[in-house]
Amino acid sequence: MKVGVIHHSLNAAGGADRLCLKTIEALKEAGHEVVLATVEPTNWKRVERILGKVVKPDKETSLLPFKLELFGIYMRLLTSFSALKLRKKCDLLINTHGDALPVKADIIYMHYPMFALLKDNPVSTKYSESIFWRAYFAPYEIIQEIIAQKFLEGLILTNSNFSRKAIKKYTGKDSVVVYPPVDIKTFAIATKSEERENLIVSCGRYSAEKNYEFVLEVAEKLREKAKFIIIGSVSGRVSRDYYEKLSQIKRKKKLDNVELLRNVSFGDLLRIYGKAKIYLHAMKYEHFGISVVEAMAAGMVPVVHRSGGSWEDILEAKQGVHGFSYTTLDEAVGIIKKIISDVDLSKEITSRNTEYIYKFSSEAYKRRFLRSIKSLR
Repeated sequence: MKVGVIHHSLNAAGGADRLCLKTIEALKEAGHEVVLATVEPTNWKRVERILGKVVKPDKETSLLPFKLELFGIYMRLLTSFSALKLRKKCDLLINTHGDALPVKADIIYMHYPMFALLKDNPVSTKYSESIFWRAYFAPYEIIQEIIAQKFLEGLILTNSNFSRKAIKKYTGKDSVVVYPPVDIKTFAIATKSEERENLIVSCGRYSAEKNYEFVLEVAEKLREKAKFIIIGSVSGRVSRDYYEKLSQIKRKKKLDNVELLRNVSFGDLLRIYGKAKIYLHAMKYEHFGISVVEAMAAGMVPVVHRSGGSWEDILEAKQGVHGFSYTTLDEAVGIIKKIISDVDLSKEITSRNTEYIYKFSSEAYKRRFLRSIKSLR
């Protein structure tokens, strides 16, 4: 079967892009021919440097011959042109970036309804930080809401029960939870490290919604007790500006116990993960949180905000079983102090997570995804 996969860009090499690549991998392993349609050409060297070795599609088509620095979210609408072409040429059409399009896809992996991003959950994103960015986002918000109400068809998959509730609320459509893929076995390599330092890691692209300012606040309270490393990808002016903002805060507060790393190689990422005890996830109302599961696979104890998919789905809303959650700065600081001082507690949680996290593995994702294709027949 010839399958078309629509994804605006893989170049950020983030969680949604990893999901697209694992979808391609699953389809090819099942014997299907895969055509990937993007807006800009994929920089495969960059993607593999950040994500590790990937399975490429049989063919990739791009609307533009160059990288588009401006109008990032509006690139997603441009995939409508690719969808129209692939709809005619392919037996099955899959939309993995998840925004609604005025072209029917057989399967849509909707990470979260884009037009609902700023409605209920007070997440600080670049679209809520200034009048300029709010004005930039507003037309897309309206367009997405209209398209979702009129054209959203096909089987909708999503990343968590948290996102499923939002999709139902804002589109009236039900969806099926298929947890995004995590390369558990690769990250488990980091567990072979014999000694762990009082090191706290946070990881994800440098973007306002990641709330890394909170990590710096925690680090300020724990100057003498722990070291902090923020690992993030920088792609484009907005992420560069956010990185510089954090660097200025670090310098101003003289946070010598903090490192801000950009675009590290996958090998260096694993090396750092092998030394760290705790993973601090600062984003509120995270839709899922692939980086949280990766950290658990690498032998870290996760500490997440008590909201969203990281809390509800990954930690199953259980305090101290698979990890911990917080709502305030002081609570987060107290939890980290407790984990650092109680070696047996850390070992108990990481041991419990060793088998538990395989429910989020790439293999589990591929099985569930391929079952969803069979359900369409």
